[in-house]
Amino acid sequence: MLRKTFASIRAEYKMDHEILVKEFRHTIKALKQEKGAISLFMLKAFEYDVTDWNLIVSAPAYENLRLKTALIDLVTVLNNHLSQAIRKKIIRSTILKTTDPFVKEINQVFKVTNTVKYVHSAIISGIYLEKAIIFESHPVSVKSQKGA
Repeated sequence: MLRKTFASIRAEYKMDHEILVKEFRHTIKALKQEKGAISLFMLKAFEYDVTDWNLIVSAPAYENLRLKTALIDLVTVLNNHLSQAIRKKIIRSTILKTTDPFVKEINQVFKVTNTVKYVHSAIISGIYLEKAIIFESHPVSVKSQKGA
């Protein structure tokens, strides 16, 4: 009986994880249509066995905006394209410049487009990634922003 309980928990986690990935891929597509190129879009877990995430985004469209304005815009996109259940798993949203050393190093180490890269135990620009999901990671020109 106990094994069945663990198996059902594992199946539920896998299903939740698949939904999370599917919803974020849909959200990225919408964000690209609205804002243009994305240099980095990733989820970084706060702890390995916890499903609370820090969303990290870097895009030329946010380069010249005040951080508050950029975050309001990003949260609006998330609210429009993610279910409430998935939004509850995001406990922090971080917007970084495309020139940020962390963004540059992630983009150098992981080139991710139209796929998902799972990272377990890596150090990038002095930051420990115990568990992360990278949806987009590649250098983009600030001129790549929509409308430019």
